[in-house]
Amino acid sequence: MTEIKFGYEVGTGEEVYIPLHHTIITGVTQQAGKTTALEGVIARSKLTAIAFRIKRGEIGFTTIGRRIQPVFRERADWRYVESIIEAIMREPQRYNRAQIIKACRGAKTLRDVWERIRFQLAKVREGSYLESVYTNLDAYLQIVVPRIEQMNFAKTLDLKPGINVVDMSGWEPELQYLVLASVIEEVHENHRNVIVVVPEAWEFIPVRRKTPVKLAAERLARMGAAVGNYVYLDSQNIMGIDPDIRSQLGVWILGVQRYEHEVKRTLNALALPPRLKPRPEDIMRLKLGEFYISTADTVVKAYAQPAWLPDEVAVKVAKGDLDPRSPEVQKYKPKIPVEPEEILISLWSKADELEKKVKQLYERMEAIT
Repeated sequence: MTEIKFGYEVGTGEEVYIPLHHTIITGVTQQAGKTTALEGVIARSKLTAIAFRIKRGEIGFTTIGRRIQPVFRERADWRYVESIIEAIMREPQRYNRAQIIKACRGAKTLRDVWERIRFQLAKVREGSYLESVYTNLDAYLQIVVPRIEQMNFAKTLDLKPGINVVDMSGWEPELQYLVLASVIEEVHENHRNVIVVVPEAWEFIPVRRKTPVKLAAERLARMGAAVGNYVYLDSQNIMGIDPDIRSQLGVWILGVQRYEHEVKRTLNALALPPRLKPRPEDIMRLKLGEFYISTADTVVKAYAQPAWLPDEVAVKVAKGDLDPRSPEVQKYKPKIPVEPEEILISLWSKADELEKKVKQLYERMEAIT
């Protein structure tokens, strides 16, 4: 397969296809319809994909995805350790690099690294610069190492055709970085013809800051296409993503943006003649499910057909005969299954409310008597 059906051109209702390539989709969360667009594209591709949920309450990839356990390959080389510390502390670690290298020398696990850092922390002078360095490193690894050892990771990545979902909602960000990077590396080294969907790419693959995800994603973007592996980035904006990764993206799918400055920066980055580029106000006025698709030599405005919407209805939306939020469209949307965990959380919340009311009643009764 070299092309995937995206949906229908806005206005004409003609079918629109995108090339199978490294791709980014952007837009304001809850207003652009990014996840719905990705679900539709991947479902119609008939390929294998892996996506990630990282926030509580996310409903993306719920109706057509199957949940799987992630794999985790532990590493203790200094470049990797530096990248994960830099990701969480949000500042370069080059001034701490010597200490990180020493702690990683000969280590096989992150616990080995942590124990060496704690050993050095006990030796340095109180109030010194080295004490602050080792204290920061100790605090980070104190979060990560015990959680890794508690997790039930799979030995192999059980991918099936369709969308496979790793649910990391509720996990510490420190752990999300490590697991996401590990899964990308596993796909790159041991799988073929897989699309990896990276959520919140501006956070996991940022400009001017190392992260373990950035290291893994860049490798996949540079070499993965040779074996049919592609990266799909989901991001609120595109300019916050590392430029080395951006340079590998063959398809840009631009959804609604409200911040004019960000829209102009994005349009300036498009390697197309000005006559082919949409205007900033065109991006800012896009409706739910509408996107400008930019490839090597063209731009087209298209409605992203959801996986659950019949062709004839999607054509009417693209032509403007139906609103994407209308009951005529939304009636086709499948109901989101309720997870057992969500039911328990709801029951606990109600129990807390009842307990508070009972306590208030007791207090009133005591006041009366």
